[in-house]
Amino acid sequence: MKPNYNSQKSLFTIGNISFITVQRPQGHKISYSEGRSQHSFIYTFSGTMCYSFEDPAISDIVAPARQLVFLPSGTRHASTYLDTENGVGIVQFDLIEGKLPYYLAAPTLIIFDHAEEIFSSFRKNLKAGTDDNAIYYFYRMYELLWHLSREIQNIPYKFKKLQPALNEMNLNYANHRKISYYADMAGMSEPGFRRLFIQYTGLSPIDYRNQIRLQEAKKLLRSGEYRIDEAAEAVGFSNLSFFCRSYKRLFGHSPGKEK
Repeated sequence: MKPNYNSQKSLFTIGNISFITVQRPQGHKISYSEGRSQHSFIYTFSGTMCYSFEDPAISDIVAPARQLVFLPSGTRHASTYLDTENGVGIVQFDLIEGKLPYYLAAPTLIIFDHAEEIFSSFRKNLKAGTDDNAIYYFYRMYELLWHLSREIQNIPYKFKKLQPALNEMNLNYANHRKISYYADMAGMSEPGFRRLFIQYTGLSPIDYRNQIRLQEAKKLLRSGEYRIDEAAEAVGFSNLSFFCRSYKRLFGHSPGKEK
């Protein structure tokens, strides 16, 4: 009998991976007013970090020691070091192809059992200064993403109720569904759904869906095949002026600069 081979293409590809460690005293603050240049996982080795965002819809994230935060590329925020001594490890990467999973669509605090081991290994390898750092970071980053995908499948029950709605938003982001539609998918009242959704993602359901739309519009514009109005319509925006304002608020520049 011939063996069966199940060849599957990855949903996304990452590259340009780098790792740094940073130590800062209490009160030190750095602002990313132009937005982060790369997607970033930030692990608090010691002390406490606070991430505050220019978008008022996103709540502050406080990350004490042994906590992991994800900040997407383009996130405009300020990082403040709260304790007497604070140390973080930062893995940065670019999305080369495809689309990151829904749980990495917005700034979020991630409860992740494997974070300490992986980030400690990053730091150890950085200190060793070996010639194959790039290969090692590539290997560990995909391991991190794989473990994270497994962890997300086991989120607490109260958040797991959001799963059908999150899947629907990510797969059919251009559809003009009311919040009540997503709440029904979760088996919740609309007010309860809104509260739980914000607690889990840091964004309202509409802002979360709009952020997905804007990320997809950015890809269309960068392809060179779409005009601004065509990209806006393709991802679900019927108001071009609102699209342009939202685009600039998220990415720090107008959609015309993607050409």
